[in-house]
Amino acid sequence: MTMNDLRRIYLDHRIGDQLHYYQRQEGRAQPLFRRLKLGFWIATILALLCTLAYAVAHTMHAEVPHWVEPTVFYFLSIALPVVAASFISLISINDLQRRAARYREMRALLQEVLEWHSITSFSESN
Repeated sequence: MTMNDLRRIYLDHRIGDQLHYYQRQEGRAQPLFRRLKLGFWIATILALLCTLAYAVAHTMHAEVPHWVEPTVFYFLSIALPVVAASFISLISINDLQRRAARYREMRALLQEVLEWHSITSFSESN
């Protein structure tokens, strides 16, 4: 085998496999990160709305259905911030934001290696 054949095989197998690996890993981390972040924002907004509803209802001395006060005003006003904090904790524990960014950077670096090889191979052949 020539040195050029060895380089091509190395690039095709080693670099190509790494590129696919980082694409798969980013594909796993990114959707989970987006879902957890969306869950955080939904829980946070709902908690704010429950608290706002409680403040408005008590300020205006409004009559609310019997189930609303214990469920919405008390339970959800306390439970939803805990749920939001849980989503943020899961993002932090799994380090999803950094991992997704790292996988994206590694793919870019591998692409640069492939481009560099193509340029140097072309210039050597001419």
